[in-house]
This record gives sequence, C-alpha cells and structure tokens, in this order.
Amino acid sequence: MENKLVKIPKALQKDVSFFGLRAKYVDQAFKGSFLSLMVGLFLSTVIPTFLSLLLSFCTAALYIALMLFYSKAYGENGFIKSRADRKGPDTIKGHVNKKKLVLWKKD
Repeated sequence: MENKLVKIPKALQKDVSFFGLRAKYVDQAFKGSFLSLMVGLFLSTVIPTFLSLLLSFCTAALYIALMLFYSKAYGENGFIKSRADRKGPDTIKGHVNKKKLVLWKKD
C-alpha cells in the first residue's frame, strides 16, 4: 500500500461563528430563546397574549445579548466557566489549630 498525503485546508481550524456567537454559545442561545418563548406561551393563558408575546421576545433577545456578551468578553468557554465558578465554594477554610498538631521532638 502506498502512503498518500492528504492536505487539510487551514479553514477547518477556524472558529465557528453564527451571527457573532461562537459555536458553544449558539446552542445555549437557542435553548434559552426556546425556553423563553415556551414560558411566554404558558403566560398567555394568564395575561393578554400580545403582552406575553412581547415579554417572551424581550427575554429571548436579552438572553441572546447575554450570550453575545460572554462570547465577546470571555472567549469560547466563558459562559460555561462562569457557571462552574458559581457552583464552587465562596470561601475556603484554611485555618488549622496549631495547638492540636503533633510536635515531634528529638531527644
């Protein structure tokens, strides 16, 4: 068998973007927009339909704007990293009672 060289175009390693959103944010923006529209659909049973439509579209636009902000400010993994930072502890207890530590003395 012969060894064949396959040239890979450099364009394959470029970042994927869709209307300014990077690849990981497109999925998050779609999910957030879909959920806000579904909440607007259920809100229309309680409040007037036009008001719930405006409210759901405004929240969808705000969520997409939030994703654009994280995409531009923090890079490809910024939103995921900020969510992971919120799940961590606020403070780390780092104090040790030194009186209770064992002290080894050489005789």
